[in-house]
Amino acid sequence: MSDKAEQKTGGTGRDEALVERLFRRVLDRVGAVVDRKLGRQLETQTGFTTTRLIERMNRLLDERVRDDPKRGRIAPHHLKLKVEWGTHSEAPPDTIKELEHEVLAAAIDHINDHRLRTLAPVEIETVVDIFTTGIAVDPTYGDFEDDLKLEDEARQREAEGLTAVDVPKADIKSHDVLLSARVTTPDDTHEAQLRLQPGGRRLTVGRATDSDLHLDHASVSKIHAALMLNREGTLLVSDTGSTNGTYINGRRIAYGEARQIEEGDVVGFGDVEIRFTKE
Repeated sequence: MSDKAEQKTGGTGRDEALVERLFRRVLDRVGAVVDRKLGRQLETQTGFTTTRLIERMNRLLDERVRDDPKRGRIAPHHLKLKVEWGTHSEAPPDTIKELEHEVLAAAIDHINDHRLRTLAPVEIETVVDIFTTGIAVDPTYGDFEDDLKLEDEARQREAEGLTAVDVPKADIKSHDVLLSARVTTPDDTHEAQLRLQPGGRRLTVGRATDSDLHLDHASVSKIHAALMLNREGTLLVSDTGSTNGTYINGRRIAYGEARQIEEGDVVGFGDVEIRFTKE
């Protein structure tokens, strides 16, 4: 084996271990007992390696390719490298940078090999995400997302024989999910409506007046929690640093931990209780 080949093999081994090292830090920090309760298990046989991360990313790239009549087959160009909260701060910066370079190079190779086009140069951004377990890559169209959604909705209306005049702007976003929130405070009960998109932006919950779900009660922190729908349509809640805690059916969830909200669950933000139902 040549020196060059040996160096390449050694580099691949290091790359393979990047994500596994980060993931192990998460498991070590949380503790084996808590991980078992959360249903997390490290796959000791195969490991959670860079190769598997890239394979998942490539599948997502293929799933999100658009067949554009004018521009051909277009792939997402903005890669979000999502790292579980608590992991990023413990990982050496050079390890994160090395992982970014590995993932970015793999995405560019995949796009070129499949003769895909992009709307902008391929780029990567690392974000700490409380709704991510371990490490994941989310390929997006970046600033073009909203424009592409409008194009899709226009084509859908055209296929259905509708015009922009026929469809109110409030009804255009066909993928939106409406949630009804029954809010119960020690003083009163009222209803609130929320609009979410699967895999879309998260909604803020708190006492601050600009919160998506504004809860005007002293037990609620200004920035209390966050809600989101994952791409499968599952509603998740995470505490973002509240003083009096976030609860599901009376059990407090840890800061930075994302938990699923089931039908019929009572979610507590301080002394305020909410039942969420899909409309």
